[in-house]
Amino acid sequence: MSAPAPAFSAKTQRRIAVVRLADASDAVTVLSFLFAMLLVFFPATFPRLIVNSWEHGQLMPALMVITFLLDTGIYLRIAYLQSARPGPVAAACLGSLPLLVVGGLSLLQQSAVSHTLAADLPNLQARVGEEIFAHTYLGLVGGVFLPFLVIRLVSQFRTKNS
Repeated sequence: MSAPAPAFSAKTQRRIAVVRLADASDAVTVLSFLFAMLLVFFPATFPRLIVNSWEHGQLMPALMVITFLLDTGIYLRIAYLQSARPGPVAAACLGSLPLLVVGGLSLLQQSAVSHTLAADLPNLQARVGEEIFAHTYLGLVGGVFLPFLVIRLVSQFRTKNS
């Protein structure tokens, strides 16, 4: 009987993907540039589209889906470029944090809009539209960047305690 072949008997352990904040910041840069270009080329239509989708209750679920898909795509790209496997902590963060961030910012957006409406200011419709537009941008950026920040902080904490 011969010895088993080393290629078949030894399982190679792939390391867990390490997240750098620069990876997420690249995506935030592209997202910000896209948001700005849509605003430059469609100065009336793009904000109106966002405000109308907010009024019909479609904006926050769409932001949740967009941030979740962006975060998942970024993390899988990081894992692919590093030839590493996605970690379970990162998967849990990417599954829940974009939804929590956008949901929390949705509550802040609702309170900002109600605060704006409660003030007796002229041109309330335009001010409400600006609040919705600004919070939409902050929700997108926060929903993409904050989960990677949490992953990075948790991974540093795990390596210091290991």
